[in-house]
Amino acid sequence: MKKIIAVSLLSLVLTMTLASQAGAAIAVPETTIPTGFTTAQGFIDALRTLTDWLFVILVVIAVVFIVLAGLQFITGGGDPTAVSMARTKLIWAGVGIGVALLARGLPAAIQNLIGA
Repeated sequence: MKKIIAVSLLSLVLTMTLASQAGAAIAVPETTIPTGFTTAQGFIDALRTLTDWLFVILVVIAVVFIVLAGLQFITGGGDPTAVSMARTKLIWAGVGIGVALLARGLPAAIQNLIGA
C-alpha cells in the first residue's frame, strides 16, 4: 500500500512540475537555431538561448531527483543504505542546480569578456 501511495504522489508531483515547466519553456524568446554569427551580439544571443534551454532542462531534472530523494528518505524506513542513497541523490540534485545557475550566468560573463 505504501508503494502505491508513493508512486501516486510521485506521478502527481511530476505532472505538476512538468506542466509548469511546459509553460515556462514556451516563454523562451528565440526558438530558431541561428545559421551563422556575423556579430559578437549574435553569438551572445545564441548562447543566451542555449543556456536558457539548458537551465530549464537541468532544473526539471534536479527537481525530479529531489522528489525521488525525498520519497526514498520516507520509504527507506531508517535503512542506512537507503538513506545514504537518498542523501547522494539530494547532493547531486544540488550540484545540478548549481550548474544550471552557472549556465544562466555564462552569457553575461562572455559578453563582459569580449566587450559586446
